[in-house]
Amino acid sequence: MQPSWPNYLARKAARVGDWLLDPTVVLSFDQTGFIRHRQQFNPEEDQAPLTGRQCAITGANSGLGRATAHTLAARGATVHMFCRNLDSAHTVQAEIVATTNNPNVVVHHMDVSCPDSIRSAVSTINADAIDVLINNAGVLLDSPETSNFGIEQTLATNLVGPWAFTAAMLPLLRKGHNSRIIWVSSGGMYTQRLDVGHLQTPPEPFDGVRAYAQTKRAMVMLSERLATELKASGIAVHCMHPGWANTPGVEQSLPLFWRITKPILRTADSGADTIIWLAACDRAQQHSGKFWFDREPRSTHLLPGTRSSQAVHQTLWESVHAWSKVNPSCWGAE
Repeated sequence: MQPSWPNYLARKAARVGDWLLDPTVVLSFDQTGFIRHRQQFNPEEDQAPLTGRQCAITGANSGLGRATAHTLAARGATVHMFCRNLDSAHTVQAEIVATTNNPNVVVHHMDVSCPDSIRSAVSTINADAIDVLINNAGVLLDSPETSNFGIEQTLATNLVGPWAFTAAMLPLLRKGHNSRIIWVSSGGMYTQRLDVGHLQTPPEPFDGVRAYAQTKRAMVMLSERLATELKASGIAVHCMHPGWANTPGVEQSLPLFWRITKPILRTADSGADTIIWLAACDRAQQHSGKFWFDREPRSTHLLPGTRSSQAVHQTLWESVHAWSKVNPSCWGAE
């Protein structure tokens, strides 16, 4: 079926707008960028039911995680919410069940920065398989803290804990249907060239924004390698960034940025759109290892001087396994 002339022209105009406005970053990462990019989405891909799919998401009680959990449940998935704040998680769980009429929303208590909590949470999963794993939870801190992994809290929460959680979930992912792992990164990673030493020991004075962006840059690099490692298993690995979304995390962690940009920030639903699309759309399964923004694969580098050598990539790979106490051989096909 050929698209109508008005729709065809709207999509062409959106393409021209992308070419002109995306390089500004602001007019790409904001809500107007999402509205423009949305003109090129395939609406049929928003109708695919998720009934019978088992989806696990960290940080599902707030912001992007909450928006993602709600939409996945609305489309029929069984949603496993992995959250540190149980009171908040149960409140959100009840809201999702009431508004979607889907009773298959399960709360699991987990602090992703604590190895014992990860192991305990995984043991509570009452499912034979997991089809979608979304690593969404993250923190941006004002001052350095030491986690239960014995490393800095930003690194533990944003990268090392999710890495250990993913490894623990691997047996269930291997049994899933068109299984996929989705990493929620940040556009802030574009500003960074990775320094592996600074991941573990951020330089003084502590810069929480830079520490956060460094972990998100590392996440992008690791997801590319993990996609290669899991290719033989048929498990896809995706990484994405949501643009600038109006979430409690942004308001609390970046109050000045939030106050200045609030009028143009994306809604949580807009920010979560690509997460949901990657979880539901099998078309993306054919493009494992890509970095996504608004349903399109994007470059991982926008600024000069942010690329890392293969030696740095290898050091990161070895380091994340040492920090998380995960055996690198676990990713190999069974």
